[in-house]
Amino acid sequence: MFDQNFNLSDSNVLDNIFQLPTLVVESGLGRSDLITPVVPKSLQGMDSDFVSNSVEEYQLGQENRWPSSQSLSSWPNGDDFLTGQSNFVSFSSSVDLASNTLATARAIAVGSSTNSYTDSVGSTDTNNYYCFSLANSGNFNLGLTGMTADADVQLLNSSGSVIASSLRGGSNPERITRQLSAGTYYIRVYCYTGNTNYNLAVSAAPLAPVDLAGNTLATARAITVGSSTTSYTDWVGSTDTNDYYRFTLADSGNFNLSLTGLTADADVQLLNGSGSMIAYSSNDGTASESIIGQLSAGTYYIRVYPYSGNTNYNLAVSATGGGGDWFSQNLRDAGLISTARSLASDGNLSRNDMISIFRNAEDGSVIDATELTDIRTLVSNASRFTMADYVRVLSNNIANTNTANQWWTGGGSTRQTLGNLYAGSSATQMERLIGKWFSGLDRPTAASGTTYRSCSGSLLQSGVSYQDINQGNLGDCYLLAALAGTAYRTPSTIQNMFTDNGDGTFTVRFFRNGVANYVTVDRYLPTTASGSFYYANRDRGLLYNNTGNELWVALAERAYAQINESGWIGQDNTNSYNGVDGGTLSAISHITGLSNTGYISPLNTSELVRAYNANQITYLSDGGHAYTLVGYNSSTGVFTVYNPWGHTETYTNTQMTSKFVSFGYSGSRV
Repeated sequence: MFDQNFNLSDSNVLDNIFQLPTLVVESGLGRSDLITPVVPKSLQGMDSDFVSNSVEEYQLGQENRWPSSQSLSSWPNGDDFLTGQSNFVSFSSSVDLASNTLATARAIAVGSSTNSYTDSVGSTDTNNYYCFSLANSGNFNLGLTGMTADADVQLLNSSGSVIASSLRGGSNPERITRQLSAGTYYIRVYCYTGNTNYNLAVSAAPLAPVDLAGNTLATARAITVGSSTTSYTDWVGSTDTNDYYRFTLADSGNFNLSLTGLTADADVQLLNGSGSMIAYSSNDGTASESIIGQLSAGTYYIRVYPYSGNTNYNLAVSATGGGGDWFSQNLRDAGLISTARSLASDGNLSRNDMISIFRNAEDGSVIDATELTDIRTLVSNASRFTMADYVRVLSNNIANTNTANQWWTGGGSTRQTLGNLYAGSSATQMERLIGKWFSGLDRPTAASGTTYRSCSGSLLQSGVSYQDINQGNLGDCYLLAALAGTAYRTPSTIQNMFTDNGDGTFTVRFFRNGVANYVTVDRYLPTTASGSFYYANRDRGLLYNNTGNELWVALAERAYAQINESGWIGQDNTNSYNGVDGGTLSAISHITGLSNTGYISPLNTSELVRAYNANQITYLSDGGHAYTLVGYNSSTGVFTVYNPWGHTETYTNTQMTSKFVSFGYSGSRV
C-alpha cells in the first residue's frame, strides 16, 4: 500500500506528481485520464503492475483529480493501484493546463478581481488557448509575466480573429489593455523563441457608472436652482470627460455652488447662456471646488470635468435673492468690499490690483475666514473682472493651493516651511506667497560659492535668435536645445513667453498638458565672485552689470528651476537649479504647448528631414548631449546643428548617423 504519510488530498502534491504528456495506466482504473509524473519524482509504493498489461491512455483534467477530502487510501482501486516499488521516475515534462486549439481552449474566469493562471509554452507546446466570456462591457487588462524566454500573447474575438496583441522582445512582460463589449473571447499565449513558464493575469473592471448629466451643452441635464440647496451626484473621468447641467433663474440672486466628495482632481465652470465661461474653480488634487457670485435672471450652464483621474462627485447649488451691487452681495469683509469695488471700477482687476487686495486682507496681521472666502470668491470670478490669464493663475496659487506653496527657499541653501493660505494665516505668510508668485523673490537654490546679483541689460537686445543660447554650469542641454529650437522656428513663442511687469520682474509662461502656467522671476541671477554669469550666458564674456546683457535665456532657465517645485515637469520638485540638471524633451512641450515624440532611436535621417521640412522643432542627441537642427541643404545633404554650448556644427548624412544616436521633433498642439 502507498505510504499513508504521502497524502494526495493536497492538490499541490497532486500537481507536483501528475502533469501532462502521455503515460499508459492500468485499464482497471476505469478512467479516461492521462497521468504524467514530473521529473525527477520517484513514486515509492507504486505497483509495477501500474504500467502493465491491458492498457489505455488517460487524461487527467482538473475536474478528474482526487477530491480534496479524499486520500489515496480511499481510492476505489485500493491495493491494486499503488503498491510495491516502481521504477517510474524520469519523465521529463511540464504541466499543460491550457489547450492547444480554439476548440479545446481552457475556460477561465475574468472579472473585476485579477485572476492568475500559470503554464508554459515552448518547442513541444507552441500554443496555449484560453476562453472567457463577459456578461457586460468592461475595461479588460491582461498581463503576461515571469518569462525566461520570448513569449507573446494575442486577444481574439469569438471567431478567432486577432483584435489585440503584445509582442515585446525577449523576456519582457506583455500587456493588453482595452475596452471590451459583452461576449466571448480567446487568449492565445505562444512562444516566439525558447521554452518558458509564464503567469497570465486577467481582469475586466466594470465601465464607468451611469452618466446622468449630459456631455454637451445641447444635452445638458436640466436642474433646479433655488433658495434651498439641491444636490446632484455623478462621475467624471477618462471615459466621461464632461458633465453639463442647465438651470434658469427667474430673478437675480446670489449663486452658490460647491463640488465635493472628490477622490481625484476635478474642476468646475459656470457658463452663461451662450456657453462662455463667467466663473470657475480649479483647486489642486481632491480639494473641494466652489463658485459664489451674483447672477442676473437668465439661463446658465455648469460644466464639471476631470483634470486627472476618475472621480465621483457631489454638486450642490442654490441661489438666494439679494439687493445691492455685486461686491456687497458676494463679499463679506467691509475692507475688501470697499477695496475691490474701487479697484474694479474700470472693469478690470490687474496684477497690482490683486496684490493690493491680498495685502488688504492682512489687516490685523491675520487673514480670517471671512477674508479668505472673499479673496477666493474674487479669484473664482476672474472673468467678471477681465483678469489677465497670468494674473488669474498666480492669484489662484495664492488664494487656493499649489504644491510649491509648501516651501520658501529665497535663494538660500535650505528651505523653510511656508504652506497654503488658510483661515488664520499670518500677514508674514501672505507676504511670502505674494513674493513667491508675483514678485519673484523665492529664488532657486544655486551652486555653492555663487551670489545672486541684480543683472543689468535687457530681456531682448535685438530680437530672439537660437544663437542667444549659451549653456553654463548646468546639465540642462535638453532645456536649452528646446529653447533654441523654439527660437529658430517660432521666435514669437519666446517673446510671448515673457510678461514685463514694469517693476524689474518678469512673469514667465510654461505649459502643463497644453494649459498655460506661470511663475515670476526678478533680475537676480547667480554669479561668480568675479561677477560672471554662472549658468546660462556664462561664456558671453559680459559681467552681470553690463548693460549689453541679453537676459531672456538666463531668466527662462531660472523660471524653469522655480516651476519645478510645482511638481509637474517631471524633475525632482525642488526650487533649485540642481533640480533641473538632466531632463527630457518634455521641455519642448512645457515651452510651446506642443506635443513631442520624445527621443527616437536609432537616428533616421529621412524622417528627421521630413520633420524639418514640415517646420517642426527638431532635436538630436549624441547619447549625452542635446542639440537642435537649424538647417538642411537638400542639394549637398549637409545638416546644420546648433550646440547649446553656443556654436553651430555641420555634418554629412554619414557623419550624422555616426555621431547621433537618437532624434525627435515637436507635434501638434496638446
